[in-house]
Amino acid sequence: MARPKNRSEARQITVSLPAQTFDYLVYLATNGQLGVSEADVAAHLLVKEVDMLLTIGYHDIKPPRA
Repeated sequence: MARPKNRSEARQITVSLPAQTFDYLVYLATNGQLGVSEADVAAHLLVKEVDMLLTIGYHDIKPPRA
């Protein structure tokens, strides 16, 4: 799973999901290898998608590094 090299670099967010989407995250956590909880699976998928958008230059700007 994608995680910051230094845990102090991590930032927490809260996301509301439709019940069906949450249930699918629970299913993936229970039966898959993306994470042990629905939150782990959601974090893995979100980080993977955002990294892909940054890699392909989706918005042609990169966020500033602190």
